[in-house]
Parts: sequence; C-alpha cells; structure tokens
Amino acid sequence: MRNFFFGIICFITLCTLLTNTSSARSNQGKALFEKNCIPCHSLAKSMNKIKTMDSWKKVVERMRRKNTKLYSKEEGDEIAEYLYSVRGKKGKKKKVGKITPKKKSHSGVSKGPSYTQKKLSVTKNGNGHFNFKKLDIHQFIEPDQCAGCHDEIFKQWTGSMHNNSFNDPFWKATTKLFAEEAKTKGEIVEIKMCIKCHAPLGFRSDTITSPKDDFNNVPGIIKQGLFCNWCHNISEAKSIENADYELAPGNGEDDPSTMLGPFDDSISDFHPSKFSKLHTKSEFCGLCHNVSHGHNLTPIESTYEEWKKGPYNTGDPKTTVHCQDCHMRQTPSVASTGKTERPDNPGFACITGPKRAHIPTHYFVGGNTIPGEGFGNKLHQTMATHRLKNAADLEIIESGNYRKSSMAVIKVKVINSGAGHYLPTGMSEIRQMWLDIKVKDGANRVIFSSGSVDKDGKVDPEAVMYNTVLGNSKGEPIINIALADRVLKDYRIPPKGYVMENYSFFIPGYIHGSLTVEATLRYRSSSQALVNRALKDKAPKLPIIDMAKASVSIDINS
Repeated sequence: MRNFFFGIICFITLCTLLTNTSSARSNQGKALFEKNCIPCHSLAKSMNKIKTMDSWKKVVERMRRKNTKLYSKEEGDEIAEYLYSVRGKKGKKKKVGKITPKKKSHSGVSKGPSYTQKKLSVTKNGNGHFNFKKLDIHQFIEPDQCAGCHDEIFKQWTGSMHNNSFNDPFWKATTKLFAEEAKTKGEIVEIKMCIKCHAPLGFRSDTITSPKDDFNNVPGIIKQGLFCNWCHNISEAKSIENADYELAPGNGEDDPSTMLGPFDDSISDFHPSKFSKLHTKSEFCGLCHNVSHGHNLTPIESTYEEWKKGPYNTGDPKTTVHCQDCHMRQTPSVASTGKTERPDNPGFACITGPKRAHIPTHYFVGGNTIPGEGFGNKLHQTMATHRLKNAADLEIIESGNYRKSSMAVIKVKVINSGAGHYLPTGMSEIRQMWLDIKVKDGANRVIFSSGSVDKDGKVDPEAVMYNTVLGNSKGEPIINIALADRVLKDYRIPPKGYVMENYSFFIPGYIHGSLTVEATLRYRSSSQALVNRALKDKAPKLPIIDMAKASVSIDINS
C-alpha cells in the first residue's frame, strides 16, 4: 500500500513538473512571438489562422529562413507551439489579449449571409468555353503567403496588371457598360467570358459569373486577379485561346498543390515543386492573350497568333524568342524589347534556394499607362512607357522637288522594330496608336498638320490610326466586343514589318528658308471619350505616350 501511495505522489509530481515546463515553454513562445513577429504581422491577422502543429512549424521556419537573425530553430519551435496552443486546428479558439478576431474564410472575407456561391448558369450553353472542373476558393493560397519565400517576385507582381486584372476600374466600368447592351444569348455568353479571364477563380468557383454581379462583394483572394497559386497551378492547355486550361489545385496552406514552374531542381519544404515546359513557352501566355468571341468566334485579341505567325517564332528552339524572353526579362532599367538587349536577371527565385543565372521577372508589363488606383502602380506605368518607347521607329523620306506655290509629298516609314506581335496589340479596337505630322516654315508657322489632339482629348479624325474596328451583324462599327460579329478593319504593323504613309500638302508662295517636317508616333491606352463614358466624373486624363519621333529639314527651291 505504501508503494502505491508513493507511486501516486510521483505521478502527480511528474505531471506538475510537465505542466510547469509546458507553461514556461508556452510563455517563452508567446514572448518570442510578440518580439519577432508582431512588428511585421498584426496580431489580429496572425491569430486569424487555424493550423496544425506541422503547418505552424512550416510558417515559422519559413520566416526564420527569411531572416535567420530573428530567432533560432529551437526558438521557432517554441513560437509554433505557442501559436498552436491558441490557434491549433484541433483546439478551441482562445481569446488573445484584448483582440478576438472574427472568424474568416481563407479568402479573408467574413462568412455570412452577404456572400454565397452561386451555381454557374452558363456551363451548358457556352459553346464549350465553360466546360471546366469546378474549384473552391479554399483550395488556393493567398499571394502574401508566397511572399514569405518569394519576396522579390511578390514585390514585382504587386501592382501589376495581372494583379489588377479584376481591380482595374476601367475594365470594371466598361465591362458593366457592355453587359447592359448585351441582349442575345451569344452576346451574353461573350460578356461572361470577361469574368472568366479577369477573375478566373471567381468564375470557376461559381462566385462571380457575370459583369452584372456585384463587383464589391467578392472574396479577397478573387480580387487578387491572376495570382501566384493560380498561374503556377495551370497543368493542362486544352487549346491556346479563351483561357481554355485546367488546374491541379491543392487544399490551401495545410495541403498545398504542386507548384509548376521553369526549374527542374526546385525543392521546398512548404509545397511540392515540378518543372513545367508549358510555363516556359509562348503557348502559356496565349492561353489568355488569344481571345475570340465566345459565340461567333470573331477575333477579339490575337496577340499569340501574331507572334506564332511572325518572325520571332523561327521554329528553332535555339533562336525562337518567346513572350517570356521580352515580358519576363524587363526590369526598371531595361525595356527588353526586340530592339534592345534582353539580359539575364541573376538572383534568387526563393530565399532558401540557389542563386540562378536568370530569374524570370514578374512585372508583366505591356502598354497600359493609365494612372490611378487599380491601374497598376507608378513603377509599372513607368516601365510600360519605357517599353512603348522601345517598340517602334520612324523614318521621314523626301519625295520629289519642293517648290513654292506647289503641292508636295512627304513619306513616313513606321517600323515595328521592338514588338514580337502587331503594333498595337491586345484590345486594339480600344487602343489608339496614330501618327502626328507637322510641317513648319522658317518662322515656325504650321503649314500642314495631321494627328493633333484637341482640348477634349479627341484625335484628329483624319489622322492615320493603327487599330482594328469591329462590326455588328449589320456591318456597323461598334466598340462593344459582346456585339461583335466581324472585323471591319485591321490596319496595324506586323512584327519586324513596316508601313509607308504618304502626306500631300501645299507650300505657300510666301515661304522663306527651309521647311521642317516633324513626325511622332503616339499611343494611348484608350480613347478619352470611352474612359469618360465609362468612369464619368472619376475618369482620369489619359496620358499620351510619344513612342517614336523623327524630323528633317527640307530646302525649298524657287
């Protein structure tokens, strides 16, 4: 009996010691957490996560590797144990200090009656465009989680047009404007395609399926547009157009998917990794940057086809220049176009990975220079301007004799020297690229002009405009892509190609000295009129980019 009571006393003592040790370790973990984590991560945000012990350890270790001076591996384990004690997946939620965070979904949006997923109404009548596997938003990882290891890439992507594919105010407004005019079944199918491309997770999760839905009540991760865990999950290209691909997602942070990318030796303790040849080819970009009307297949965007049929696609892997070789090599100091150098970008894809000879950049810069919130940040706009200024060249060619009181001709050669696709490309029915020509006498008086812009932002209707014009079923010009039935005009400049423009003008008899001819190739992301119509009093004044300039002095014969 004495031995029995002695055993009970020893057991109680051991439990007390373990409890005290555990309590001390928990307090130490809490102190380490508050010292090292709270300065960068808010308490509410940190405590909003519910994870397993293994998941917390991965998160804490990921942060430690980002800055090994913060805490040791052993201290990291203490932080993870503390976090698990208050936010363990199998434990009960405990009050932390004075903050009791609201329960949120993985997307960062509170669950409640204001947000419900809807059944997709177009999967059976979308001409095959909407036949894809249904996804759930909780299968995906917020991009700021990726920043823990891929901080430089995350910084480049943040504020890009890929990041803002859904947030872009001009896209939102014009899409809703076009949706109001879409009446037929085919027109409605096409306008819903806009959501499929610009908010792909929203569409494939049945969360938001039409421009007529509420754009404000959308879960946070969907607002991230084309984010890391989306693009690096694309596993199958069914056809190279209209976002016709499939994904292989995981189950959120605790069970992440295999990330697909350009390296065959990537190792991560957070997610599986695998080389994807698709991610290194223009076909990957063509999945979204080749768009035809969802009902009648009228070409809307043909950037990939323009590249595929152009001179940059040589058919030889050693000499072919893919989309990524320009658009994923650009840095703030290097435009990386067809007429510039396209140097390697050495660095680290991951803070724990090896230094590599080239890391594809993730600025994803095109020709969008619209200022303001949601249009991309200032850096991306500056880089877009740099790219535009390295895409084309102009040459002025004299033609015949130039005499007083007689007609004269000047030729302007417009060369696509830097783009791997047509100039302009993308939504070229909305983009504006035109020639501004001025002929001045010796007193700097303008005797001929074409392509000027008035005080309201309207381009001279007689200007040479490089664009496409869509038509409806009656053959009438329209701007609404949902109503498009045909292409009425396609006057653009192919890659490494040129066009020659002829200008006739009269030389007055009073001219003294020589003439000066100035030519400027100008670009604007949209007409000012369309932006004003869509955004009304919130419409910004669109910047006009001078892509290329040339001038000559011409002597006048008596």
